[in-house]
Amino acid sequence: MNGTLQKNRILIVDDDERVRRLLKMYLEKEQFIIEEASLGVQALSKLHKGSYALIILDWMLPDIMGIEICNYLRLSTSIPVMFLTAKSEESDRIEAFKAGADDFVMKPFSPREVVLRIKSMMARFTGFYGHVIPDHSASEVMISSILINPTSRKVLVKDEEIHMTPKEFDLLYHLATHPEIAFSRQDLLRIVWKLEKNEELDYRTVDTHVKRLRDKLSEYVSNREDLIQTLWGFGYILRLPH
Repeated sequence: MNGTLQKNRILIVDDDERVRRLLKMYLEKEQFIIEEASLGVQALSKLHKGSYALIILDWMLPDIMGIEICNYLRLSTSIPVMFLTAKSEESDRIEAFKAGADDFVMKPFSPREVVLRIKSMMARFTGFYGHVIPDHSASEVMISSILINPTSRKVLVKDEEIHMTPKEFDLLYHLATHPEIAFSRQDLLRIVWKLEKNEELDYRTVDTHVKRLRDKLSEYVSNREDLIQTLWGFGYILRLPH
């Protein structure tokens, strides 16, 4: 996945031309640059040739399932992914989050709501704010040699950036701003993923993201298991280095 990142460049992947045309019309009014793909193979080709700030991804494509594309993306990139789908079961939503999705919008949808969600995601992840005002009140956090900046949404070690997905960043920042406090998996799903208490919960979503965080931080932490510790049968806690 090559090319220079354009902070306002979005790829819409959907086999319904009406959906693509509607979203393109609304997003271009907000100064986003829009590219389209109607098939999974087209999307993968575009992703290999260029770089995008965000992908809007349909779950049900004629050739490749959107969830497979999302899984593939997470092997090599932290680009934000928004699922746009007619699938409405909670299990589908949780499966999307487990695959690394950052948002999940059901069809039929409000294009204005989608635009607002996208602008919020872009503001947090890329610094392209549109009409969204960034929150400069949040504080940086330093854990060992790891600097977590909530304004730029970057994790740095000696000026070297550790690339994270939006949800990985949210999870790390929440734990880092509440060190030595134990959080259950249910708590983290409610706080980071914004799931309600009465929604179906899959705790493996949290486990998967913690594993990814540990893998990405392992080069910079002497013992990655010591930073974010597992509390068996309960959840996780971030320990401050002594």
